[in-house]
Amino acid sequence: MSQILLVARRDFFAYVGAWGFWLSLLTAPLIIAVLLFGPILLARAEPPRVLTIVAERVSDTEAIKSAFADHARREARGEINAYLSATNPSLQAPALTAYDAAPDRAAGVAAARQIVAARAPNALGAFPSGVPRYHLVDPPATDITALRPYLDGTRLLANGTTLYGALNIRRDEQGAPVIEYWSTALSHDEPTNIAHRAMRLEMQREALAAQGLPPTEAERLQALDPQIVQFDPRSSGAEGVTLRERAPFYAALALAFILWSVVFSVANMLLNGVIEEKSNKILDTLLTSVTPLQILIGKLLGVAAVSATLFLFWGALGGTLLTMAAERASDNLFGQVAAAFLDPRLLTAFVVGFVAGYLMYGAIFLALGSLCESVQEAQTLLGPVALFLALPMMLITPALDNPNAPIIEMASWFPLFTPFLLLIRAPSGLSWIEIVGQGGLMILTVMLILFLASLVFRAGVVGQMGLSSGRRKPKD
Repeated sequence: MSQILLVARRDFFAYVGAWGFWLSLLTAPLIIAVLLFGPILLARAEPPRVLTIVAERVSDTEAIKSAFADHARREARGEINAYLSATNPSLQAPALTAYDAAPDRAAGVAAARQIVAARAPNALGAFPSGVPRYHLVDPPATDITALRPYLDGTRLLANGTTLYGALNIRRDEQGAPVIEYWSTALSHDEPTNIAHRAMRLEMQREALAAQGLPPTEAERLQALDPQIVQFDPRSSGAEGVTLRERAPFYAALALAFILWSVVFSVANMLLNGVIEEKSNKILDTLLTSVTPLQILIGKLLGVAAVSATLFLFWGALGGTLLTMAAERASDNLFGQVAAAFLDPRLLTAFVVGFVAGYLMYGAIFLALGSLCESVQEAQTLLGPVALFLALPMMLITPALDNPNAPIIEMASWFPLFTPFLLLIRAPSGLSWIEIVGQGGLMILTVMLILFLASLVFRAGVVGQMGLSSGRRKPKD
């Protein structure tokens, strides 16, 4: 046992003494925060996209402008609804009633905000502003051909802004509308969808008018919309499912990707470490006093201690922030998600998955490293192995959609998939018996893989040592 601890201590201080360790220790939380919240902040910081409409009929222009205004109003209402359903459901109904009674979007946001400010001022911190995504301006030219310089960025509008796109609405020989969308953002089709719904409503109005019915009948038919409410049969409450109940699944998804990236990055450290020590003949010296199995276990424990040091720091920092946010769960949207990360089942699944996943994959990568003489040789062998070990991530999306599907349940008992699927299935009501059972199965698998990896490690290291000594033996 003392030899194993000596190997583990040697590897631990070798990694901890490197400046890269301290750099990753301090910068990793910042990078993760940027990756998580950067897209949200960028989306909020982006100014409204400037669009213009060129149409043969004034009525078509007015119809599309009205459709964009309705879209902005529905979008702002949806943001307020989602925010209040997660932070303060009791204010959801009165705030939305005040919003619907307002004459326009801006007035509706102000009315809803006033309701929240009067009854729960602490919930105003992240209250949606309801800024529209699109801003419609009068066309700077009379036809679409003359608009090309504004659309490709050659010319700017009078106020110095760039024209994001243009909707050209023309009528064919039968009088049916044809929508042409001009923009350099080739993958963005939301303006086309909004214009399509508007012109379809116009066609319905025209068809009803031809039958002698008033145009308002089309609007009445368009407004028919059933209400959708989702319920959880495990919950005793009468309220529908909100972000509060869905948050654990989002937390599980984030933890699954974190687990996968950490396990494979640490396993890659083991692979490169073994190859480097083989090339420097350090393993030759170690094998004079310890066995290959002791080296294998010692290296796993040493790098595990490095990972534990990282997680202790990150866990203390993240746990403190999550606890502070969770204490304000009733008043803060972030608190709802933070509370989900502190779920006991989720934390247990993460710890069990990391320990077992690291030992399994770490032993596999150590065995691979013992068979290779260079990093280039390892890369050729690592390719197909990495593809196989990436298979669990293919099941993440199906497991999130239906965590109790038969194929997901069976796959969760396959040890190489268990660490990740255990995390995804934990929020769906996974029993403690099943968590313990899958954890026990992973422990048995770890013992088997360690035994097999030690045989490969012995064959790879000791065999190549003998081959090297045979090459150096002088001829008689």
